Amino acid sequence: MTISMNDSDENVDSPEAAGGAFADALTWLRMLLMPVVVFLTWKGWQPVEVGGIDLGLTILASVLFAIAAITDIFDDFMGGNERSIHRRFGYLDDVADTVLVVGTLAALLFVVARADFLSWTFMIPAVILIGREVVVGLLKGFELSRYILPDTRLSNWKSGLSMLATCLLLASPWLQTWFDKIRAGDAQVAEVFATTSPWVWIAGEVCLWIAALLSVVTAIAIFQMDFSESAIEPEVVKNTGDAA
Repeated sequence: MTISMNDSDENVDSPEAAGGAFADALTWLRMLLMPVVVFLTWKGWQPVEVGGIDLGLTILASVLFAIAAITDIFDDFMGGNERSIHRRFGYLDDVADTVLVVGTLAALLFVVARADFLSWTFMIPAVILIGREVVVGLLKGFELSRYILPDTRLSNWKSGLSMLATCLLLASPWLQTWFDKIRAGDAQVAEVFATTSPWVWIAGEVCLWIAALLSVVTAIAIFQMDFSESAIEPEVVKNTGDAA
């Protein structure tokens, strides 16, 4: 389908155009919140010898991350998906998701390793997710910059689970404390608080593993796409598999 210049330029003050502008603003907000979350993580997860974990900073970091993740839902709702003609920066939608998750996971890897608590159950899926985005971005960057890949069910599950996992891991210090208070009640305070329970962190790791496996599957699907066949129509990519 051909879209005329008049169709794309008219009604710039329409509700659809306003929704597209708002969606673009949410996308930019998601990208701008990433360095703030990374800084708060770096400051909040200090080694024990220099103060340990600052629950206030970890709460702020996880709340900001959750807000940024929620904007991914609202920008699609307000302005349509990244292929909407009402969005000028729709192509940055997936980039913002990647920047948010990869940046936060990298910060968590650093602070956990600094505290000598880095385990393979966290490191492997985190490295897979980060590496997948780097490899796809570098090796397919040129093609992906020319074509807009379709969203698929697996790609949406991958994005959603990676955000949920990162949020759980980021919030685990204070969320586990809150969870333990509820679990302890009035009768099991000594038993519950005798040791630190890891259930929130484990839940985050489980989600992270699933997201990492989905990221491998979707990456393979991207590399199997034949971009050359779509060179005549650079704005359309055939849905040959799970992408993005």
